[in-house]
This record gives sequence, structure tokens and C-alpha cells, in this order.
Amino acid sequence: MLDGETVINSCPDLLDVQTSTDIINSLGSRAFLQDGRLSVFYKASDKYAIEENLCRKMRSSILYMAPLLYRKGRAELCWPGGCNIGKRQIDIHLDGLQQMGAQTECCDGKIVVTAPHGLKGTQFRLKLPSVGATQTLIMAAVTADGITILRNCAKEPEVVDLVRFLRRAGARITGAGRGEIIIQGVKCLDGVEYTPVPDRIFTATVLSAVNACRGAVYIKNYPAAYMTAFEKILCQTGLKILHLAEGALAVKLFDRAADINTHTGYYPAFSTDMGPLLSSALVNNNGTLRLKENIFENRFSYRKEFEKLGLCCRVEDNEYFQTAGKDVYEAELKASDLRAGAALVVAALAKKGRFTIEGVEYIDRGYEKTEQIFSALGGDIRRETFEQQKQCKSK
Repeated sequence: MLDGETVINSCPDLLDVQTSTDIINSLGSRAFLQDGRLSVFYKASDKYAIEENLCRKMRSSILYMAPLLYRKGRAELCWPGGCNIGKRQIDIHLDGLQQMGAQTECCDGKIVVTAPHGLKGTQFRLKLPSVGATQTLIMAAVTADGITILRNCAKEPEVVDLVRFLRRAGARITGAGRGEIIIQGVKCLDGVEYTPVPDRIFTATVLSAVNACRGAVYIKNYPAAYMTAFEKILCQTGLKILHLAEGALAVKLFDRAADINTHTGYYPAFSTDMGPLLSSALVNNNGTLRLKENIFENRFSYRKEFEKLGLCCRVEDNEYFQTAGKDVYEAELKASDLRAGAALVVAALAKKGRFTIEGVEYIDRGYEKTEQIFSALGGDIRRETFEQQKQCKSK
């Protein structure tokens, strides 16, 4: 959406980032990642359709609708892919765009959105505070004609950070993080250089490993403002977190049996993405975990894999229960989605034995070189091809 060149600093080399650059390049513009800097150059073209194979790779492909409407007046894409963690409808995205004057059509898995004369400012209330829908409608409104007022918006840090980024580029937006966002449309946006907020879910993954493996770590650029709910739970089990000027020191001082009872929700409530990580953080906890999931109905796909690690787990409706079980020293595990995969890595590191995890492509969507991260922290973890695994087993 920005004219000229835009640079995103501290950008990890993730599969989703690679897919994003492929989408931008396929639409005629130019994007590339080098040494942690993602550069994007807008170039005019007549392309407005995202290739199906790219849409299927990630949920975030839906976020290109609004930019395409701004640049081309038309967007065509298939139903977005990504992790199978539950129903992730796009009706709020489309309803909001229609309220702004767009025409939408969904047929046979294909989505076509048109606005040949541009979008108009409006007032729209989201039926639930969806992060993706909030982001889509913000991007649609920043160049729409007139004022747009969005209500019941998502308050997540990533939404607030998107608003900061767009304001740096010249957008006129107020209210991010407070539920009601007011946007005065502008004619165009200028390229900027920007550093996003640190990844709170990555931070939760590292904290989970420290808690489960009884270790210590110093985390630079620690996003303390967004970690309160997660910290509070882990501290009940003996983790100590010391906030410092440029980071935080997390140390597992002792094991404390704790009975944890929590539930996920929209920010600032406990994050749904942190649920599987919490389960992994507590694999060596002698207490109990009761986790109620209020966002996605398939979030507990990792239950059977955790049972292979010797844990006692069960799911009743939208609640997950976990207690300590028997010792298991070998198991073949399979990641079914991004956060479940990360949770399996943490849980396997915390258990005594040798474990293999398939489905690493899910993990690579949100973590850069997971094996190097945990090897640097003292974990015995490496990436192998199927052929290497066969050779190892034959020995």
C-alpha cells in the first residue's frame, strides 16, 4: 500500500514471510529478505489475483484484499489456508468491506472483491473482535474517502503496531488498543523504515522451555507489557522473572506443584496461541492444568501427542485437562499446527529420552531455525531428513 520503498527491520526468515514475499512478487511488485531486513518496492501492474497455492499456505493471505482494492480496485483469491485449529470465517472482513462500498462474491472457494470507484468512509461494528478483520478494515479505511469509525475492534499488540506503522506512513488513525478506532482517509501512503514490536508468542515459547526444562535465560527486547498473564501463571510453578532495562532474566528457581485453572480470550485476556505453550511449560508440573479454550474449537490437537510423552490428558467440550503421568523415553510425534508443533518441541526437550517430531513445516511458519534456538540454550535437538532418520534407526 505504500509508495516507494518500505523496510521492515528485525524480520525473521519464516515460511509465512517467504510466502508473503512470493505473493507480493507475483503481483508485480518486489519484495526480498536479506540479513533480517524485509524490503518492499511497489510497482504498478495489472495483476490483482493471488495464486491459489500461495493462498493455501497461510491464513494471512486474506490480508492482501484491502491493499489490492486500493491499488487495483479488485482482489481475487481463494479461501485462505493455514493451521487447522478451528473455524476462521472471513465474513467480518467481507461485511466491513461491503459497508464501505465494495462488492463481494464467494463461489466454489473463490473470493472476488471489487471497488472500481474506491471505498467510502463508514461506521461499522465488528460482531466479535477479530484480529484479522480489524487489520483488514483498518487497511481499507486508511485510503477510503471520508471518515471511518470501527467499533468492537481487536486490541492485540499486533493491531496497535500495525496502526503505528501506518501512521508513520502518513495514515490518520486514533483509538488503536481501545476498541473504537477512528480513521480519516488519506490519498496515499509513503514508504517508511519500521521495526515491529517483539513477538510475544515467541517469548512465551522460550519461557515455557525454561520452566519445563528447569533452566535460565536472558531475553533481550523482552515485551514485558504483553506478558503479564503468562508470567503470572508460570511464576506459580517456581519461575522467577526479573525485568531489566533492556530485557528480562527468567530462572526456574524451584519446582512448585500448582493447580492451574485458566481460559483463553481476546486481548488482554490469556492468548489462545499461548494455550499449547502453557501445556508444554507444565509437563513436569506435579499439579493439574485446566485450560478452557474460548476462541478455536480444534486448539487441543496436541493432546494425543502429549499422551505419547506419558502425560495424562483429556478433552471435554472446549476444556483441556492435564496431569503428570508415567515416564516415556521414546516416541514419534507429529505437529498438526504451528503452536502445537512448538509445544511438542518444548515438551520433548523437557522429557528424558529421544523423540522425533514430524510436521516441522508448521513450526517453520512461525519460528526461524527452531533447532538452533534451543541448541544455543543447551538442548539436544537437530533437524534430520527422513533418509537420515532411517539411517539412524538402522544403526
